[in-house]
Amino acid sequence: MGDSRYKRVSRSRPCLICGKPDWCSRAADESVSFCARITDGADRLSQKERWGVFYHDRRLFDEPRKRFGEPKNHLKQTEEIPLAPLEIRDFVYTALFRLSPASRYESLTTGKKGLRERGLINYDDYGSLPCSAQERKNLAARLRLLLNQNFPSFVRENPLGIAHVPGFWTNENGEACLWQNRDYSQPLLLVPYRSPARKIQACQIRFADVLPPDKKRYLWLSLPKMNSAGTGTPLHFGNWKTFGQMKSDQPILITEGALKADVVTKFCPHFFAIANSGVGCAHALIVNVSRGKPVYLAFDNDYHDKPAVARQLARLLKLRLYDNHNNGFNAETKILVWMQSEKGIDDALAKNEKICGIEVTDWFFSLNKNCRETVRKVWEDD
Repeated sequence: MGDSRYKRVSRSRPCLICGKPDWCSRAADESVSFCARITDGADRLSQKERWGVFYHDRRLFDEPRKRFGEPKNHLKQTEEIPLAPLEIRDFVYTALFRLSPASRYESLTTGKKGLRERGLINYDDYGSLPCSAQERKNLAARLRLLLNQNFPSFVRENPLGIAHVPGFWTNENGEACLWQNRDYSQPLLLVPYRSPARKIQACQIRFADVLPPDKKRYLWLSLPKMNSAGTGTPLHFGNWKTFGQMKSDQPILITEGALKADVVTKFCPHFFAIANSGVGCAHALIVNVSRGKPVYLAFDNDYHDKPAVARQLARLLKLRLYDNHNNGFNAETKILVWMQSEKGIDDALAKNEKICGIEVTDWFFSLNKNCRETVRKVWEDD
């Protein structure tokens, strides 16, 4: 019987699922993990917080569960706000990019780790958030007016209006706001997650500051705790400008993060690049989109020594191979590898590093002992 006490994760004791040092919890004896970030592949969802629950001791899965003992999110929960239709999200985000393009700020375009350094010079494809909360509030007011003028029926039927677009919310005075009510030392880059039909489904924020180890470089432009809609976990299609022109046998490259997919599209146009928001996200959607086509996985190099990351890759590979079998396909699946000194494929491409595809079995034996054992358990678990 597992120890039912739960402990918050920390830097010395990170989450076994997402590998992060905050938000999540796990049982004192490490038999169960509650992941606040990843639900794909979970054995179930927690009853109240809807976190992913992962049983490392499979015997516990069939035992009666005392849900009152589950860890709780300390943030106040609010009523879920329905997500606006894609047409409206795209309209608002496109207008935001027009009013506040990335090109407004040199730090986002030509500065260190800016778009130019990544080989991306199509600055108008990206947006920005000003440092000042008041400037962002002014933008929100203009965008709400545009939404009201162009989609009056939607606003009449949905009184919360622009709050149905992730990242926007209204304060106690009924004023529209954009992102958090605080000032930043540097402007924030907005990275769109586009559908194959060019429409912006959601945006991620990239922080340019020097961040402490426990802070995330990327966050969704989403504030459910402020009564704003959540984004979900959409895929980004890097080749959105040429979608429809791809060949039926064009290989699909899967990576994490829209910027990486855009870099791949720039330097390796023979791939159709697709990005999720993290190695553990949207596995079923990835498998559906890539069904019957050759796939190359190009996730960050930390799977070599982080069992939590290797576990998620193993889950995706298992789902992909099952899908091949169940649908009568023999589509190949390979792992792209490069020098371990470069974390992501975008770094490797920028430095013109050699990148090659290896078989899944070769990838498995390239892992350290702990990661191999983690992957083996995923693959052997029915």
